Amino acid sequence: MNLTQAVLTVPSHMVPGGMPRPDLKQLGFSDFERCSIVDTTMLTRFEFSRPTKHTTEAQFDEAIEQFIWLFAKGTPYVIDKAFADNTPDSHHRYYYTNNKRICEAIS
Repeated sequence: MNLTQAVLTVPSHMVPGGMPRPDLKQLGFSDFERCSIVDTTMLTRFEFSRPTKHTTEAQFDEAIEQFIWLFAKGTPYVIDKAFADNTPDSHHRYYYTNNKRICEAIS
């Protein structure tokens, strides 16, 4: 399946202020937006959009792992992924917490 969108969400206090721009070519996307959610959750979201032709989940996973290494070790995160096929399980959520990665299908 080809990725159409991916959103990485991390606690804001774990995001270094001078963190470099993600390598979009390596991630397989043409655009991204970094936004802070300043409410009770204090989260930062990296929204990746406009995938390059034939962006695959494996390509994204490999590149996002390298990007996450820029955060503090053990930073919990959530990645929501949307795929091109629009089947009931075309959206996935990945949690990383307590040094474990969990996957679930979302609608």
